[in-house]
Amino acid sequence: MNVFLLWFISSSHGQQQYFRVQPRNVKVQEGGEVMLECEVANLAGQVQWTKDGFALGFSSVIPGFPRYSVIGDRRHGVYNLRVSNASLEDDAEYQCQVGPARMHKAIRANAHLNVICEYILDF
Repeated sequence: MNVFLLWFISSSHGQQQYFRVQPRNVKVQEGGEVMLECEVANLAGQVQWTKDGFALGFSSVIPGFPRYSVIGDRRHGVYNLRVSNASLEDDAEYQCQVGPARMHKAIRANAHLNVICEYILDF
């Protein structure tokens, strides 16, 4: 009977949270805009982005990073990171992190943003 109860509890909670869309490595021209996608199915934990290991927080407006914003639809697990007016300082490793909750384990997915700078040489 205890085995049945454990099976019922685990099956009634559904599947673990997982990435429906993982962020991918992208390139952007300096001054351009880019979107790092992150979509989570069966979302249970809190979602945040990191830049080179630095946590950007859980808000859609990111303090200290006015050109960054998290956009999407939280009800559908969409947490895309938009970088506007890209600069060389944005060239970094980013990670979409989903924290643990209840019976859900934490998940993480990385992507590198490569900012391309074109120099115009005037001879």
